[in-house]
Amino acid sequence: MSAAGRERTMALVRHYRSATLEVRSRRFGWGAKTYMMAIINETPDSFSGDGIAGDLAATVALAKRFEAEGADILDVGGESSRPGATPLSAPEEIARVVPAIAAIRAQTGLPISIDTYHARVAEAALEAGADMVNDIWGLREDPAMAALVARRGVPLVAMHNQRGRKFHDVAGNILAGFEATLKAARSAGIDPAQIILDPGFGFGWTPEQNLELLRRLPEFWTLELPLLVGVSRKSTLGLVLNAPVDDRFEGTAAGVALCIAGGADIVRVHEVGAMGRVARVADAIVRANWQTPAVTTVVLALGANLGDRLANLRSAVAMLQQAGLNVTARSEVWETAPVPAGQPAYLNAAVVAETGLAPLELLALAKRIERDLGRRPSRRWGPRPADVDILFYGDLVLENETLTIPHPRIAERPFVLAPLSDVWAGPLPVLGKTAAELLKVVGLDDAWRTGERL
Repeated sequence: MSAAGRERTMALVRHYRSATLEVRSRRFGWGAKTYMMAIINETPDSFSGDGIAGDLAATVALAKRFEAEGADILDVGGESSRPGATPLSAPEEIARVVPAIAAIRAQTGLPISIDTYHARVAEAALEAGADMVNDIWGLREDPAMAALVARRGVPLVAMHNQRGRKFHDVAGNILAGFEATLKAARSAGIDPAQIILDPGFGFGWTPEQNLELLRRLPEFWTLELPLLVGVSRKSTLGLVLNAPVDDRFEGTAAGVALCIAGGADIVRVHEVGAMGRVARVADAIVRANWQTPAVTTVVLALGANLGDRLANLRSAVAMLQQAGLNVTARSEVWETAPVPAGQPAYLNAAVVAETGLAPLELLALAKRIERDLGRRPSRRWGPRPADVDILFYGDLVLENETLTIPHPRIAERPFVLAPLSDVWAGPLPVLGKTAAELLKVVGLDDAWRTGERL
């Protein structure tokens, strides 16, 4: 598209660029940033090899990890859409997705999308706690889907699916498919402001056509509706890279960045944290929208009982600051009896800081600092030259296989509560009691001030 043509197209989309969509109290401002739709496959035969297939504990853990990494929508699907996959009956699909959605809804306030083209499945999913419908056939497969979406008043992601359709031109076919979808939506009374369009990368196209689809994304802006694109781990990327499905990370990152350059408002991804960082840079370039990430107040516990303990604690604080954390409060240094016994005594401290890092990004930083200060894998609760733990992350409550916030057993440990009482006088986030009040219960027999400060 020429520069003049691109400018004319941009003029057509000013309306939708200023539009917003509210989903479960979350506001989506189209054009402001790129949003992350996280993929949760309740299938045993997903093309990407990430199917969970009914493991509810794994489903909830994955959903909470995606939330911690910054996902905006969780997209739950029960039927594989890869070519040649065995179709499911509606009852089979419902049996996969409804328990998963109910379990996720009990643990997170994120919007949940049901990835299905069956109205019966969509309705069961909405009853279980889903908030929107992601239809890979764009209302053109199940005649009852449009009426359901209209009746429930939920947002719709409508994809153009080229499978089984006669080809004449990539953009022409997609635009014709979108028009058919929008006609069905108008007839059913679906609010246009609730519709998101997906051009269907990987659905019925050759690899060359898929790449052309991405190059021509700006041509779809003329419909004045937000765009969602899913390139994550797709086979076209594998062919370009000559890489198996588990080795397409860089290809996905390149695809995501170029989707954003082409006008995508939502990207559907498997690696939320990493692709969120890709999107942050792409947004800064494409949207001229370099915004400092939202700042969260965090509380970290520091410990050491090997090497130069005090120097290690001070080095940990310096490394946090070098990584961009604004340390706003530092405790005195406390010496505490080791838990378990039979090892050197610990020095412990706590800091309060402000950060734009997501919880799992902060955890990765903490682990890197521990390694840089000499910590190596060892027995649980064994001696270590550095320990950096996240006690609180705002008022977030999080529990998955990687991270638990607030840190467990805070209320039982004087070596945590004593330095915590130095930096946080009021009621602790989530726990509701002060560190001093909790210390009265567990006592200070095994903790004493050293007189040193960080």
